[in-house]
Amino acid sequence: MEEEKRSISIVKVLKQLGDYIKQNVENEFKEMKLTGTQGMLIGTLAHDGEMKISDLSDKIGLSNSTVSGIIDRLEKPGYVERIRSKEDRRVVHVRVTPEFRKKAKEHFDKIDTKIDTIMNKATPEEVNKVFEGLNILKKLMDKE
Repeated sequence: MEEEKRSISIVKVLKQLGDYIKQNVENEFKEMKLTGTQGMLIGTLAHDGEMKISDLSDKIGLSNSTVSGIIDRLEKPGYVERIRSKEDRRVVHVRVTPEFRKKAKEHFDKIDTKIDTIMNKATPEEVNKVFEGLNILKKLMDKE
């Protein structure tokens, strides 16, 4: 029973952290009328560069069809664009448009600054423990 409570507690904490990050992304992108998920998708593309929808789906943990729908909505205002591969026309990559890249970077820099401010309240030892714990949890989950 104790183990079950611990696993539920871990899931709750991870959900709270995810909600916190999503809320900060949503707040930062409100003026552009973007949802937190749309902001995270744009942030992933801005950080990692052009990628296939399937790779983007894996990275943000959403289905290909969901990501494709989000891309459709982000294409209309010119935030992202689809690019067909010259080698294989069936392969489609997505990227943040050059026009939108600078604007997105400014907003993500604000989010980074906020998270840095929070992390700077911790001692170096505490920060190391956080990273160590998260990495251990990721390794355990990767084994499943």
